[in-house]
Amino acid sequence: MKHCLQSLKKMDSSLLDWVQASVKTEPMDKVMLFFTKLGDRGAIWIIYAVICACSEKLRQVGVNLTMCVSTCALLGNFAIKPLFRRIRPCNVDNSRMLLLSRPEDSSFPSCHTMTSFAAASVTVWQAGGLLGVTSFVFASMISFSRVYLYVHYPSDVLAGIALGLVTGGLFLFGA
Repeated sequence: MKHCLQSLKKMDSSLLDWVQASVKTEPMDKVMLFFTKLGDRGAIWIIYAVICACSEKLRQVGVNLTMCVSTCALLGNFAIKPLFRRIRPCNVDNSRMLLLSRPEDSSFPSCHTMTSFAAASVTVWQAGGLLGVTSFVFASMISFSRVYLYVHYPSDVLAGIALGLVTGGLFLFGA
């Protein structure tokens, strides 16, 4: 088990370093900040839920989005993060200049990712079409922005994707 965790740490660090060396540019900085801010406190998904709730055709999508995003935020921030207390990459290597305020909570899992993929899964199953595709694109961009901005490890994001999809599925198909 210890060997697996060491391998995971090494992979996480290698991917973070690769993103910083190969993908990071000034124009991308602006794009990634934009997407990460959309995911702050689930803002984009809450706005989307309200818009859906105002439409008779999408009202149930709005209700499920609200419940799902709220559950992910509570579960991620108040149950899982305190349990694992993983130090963020920006706090392990604080020599890197951050483009956003240094987060003070734990790294694992990425709640931006968790809420985004829960919302995207609800949208795909209940609304489908262009709304579903767009929500997955936004969820993916928000998730990648967390690694790009050096506030999450790739494994934090992968765990967020899995937890978000599971939470979305539980709301849609009943647990």
